[in-house]
Amino acid sequence: MGLFDWLGGKDRGRKPVRTLGLALGGGGVRGAAHLGVLDVLEREGIRPDVIAGTSVGSIIGACLAAGLDVGEMRETMRTLKWTDLTRLSWGNRLALLDTTPLRRFIDRSLGEREFDDLEVPFAAVTCDVLTGAEVLVREGSVARAVTASSALPGLFPPDEYGEALLIDGGAIANLPVRAARELGADYVIAVDIVPEPDGTRRPEDVKDVLLMAFDIFIQSNQSLDEAEAECTISPVLAGMPPWDFDLVDQMVALGRSAAEEALPQLRADLRERLEGVAR
Repeated sequence: MGLFDWLGGKDRGRKPVRTLGLALGGGGVRGAAHLGVLDVLEREGIRPDVIAGTSVGSIIGACLAAGLDVGEMRETMRTLKWTDLTRLSWGNRLALLDTTPLRRFIDRSLGEREFDDLEVPFAAVTCDVLTGAEVLVREGSVARAVTASSALPGLFPPDEYGEALLIDGGAIANLPVRAARELGADYVIAVDIVPEPDGTRRPEDVKDVLLMAFDIFIQSNQSLDEAEAECTISPVLAGMPPWDFDLVDQMVALGRSAAEEALPQLRADLRERLEGVAR
């Protein structure tokens, strides 16, 4: 027995992983980096048993759980513009923008699927703005759940779920590691797509101010969730705004690069699972 083993050191690669969880964080268009990470995981045969997502992470996570092709998701994202997803809200005192186009886009992507129709167990993370509680949506319409999970406060309208008024899950858990645990994961791969502010961008309008402020809020509240994940993949997205669809290809590439860097750890930790796939 080596000194490391005698001292009780962590050797996660020697403990079989029963339930592999994937936690996809929010971050607007930077969600394209998730697709780069998923490209690498798919190539390596690393397939999650459960998936949790917040905001754009919930949209991509739901599509993955539904069995949609990652390459097709990437091509779809490359063609999008904000005008495809939002429009000015008239008469709604709770939001600047109307997300009806976003809901229609998600409906087209996911159809009328309910959570029971998904191929992989999935949860969308939201926040009840009335109580401040984290709410995991795991039943009913998947499209409605991920739209609520993406309802950035101030920009997009909240969604009434019974007694709750749901907004973007990033307000309470932008990196949904705890949600993956609640789905049964004993090993969680978390993908964090919100970089620390680097001083290179200035806001151009009220939308920019709200999004940049939300990023700062997320960063100041996220360290605990990162510590709870066995593997956190953090693409280097500094200077990448969360609203620029022209940068999708670059963000995908940065996601791939970050996943490649994490592979030695993942191959060691998930060795028994990967050997089973190879056989």
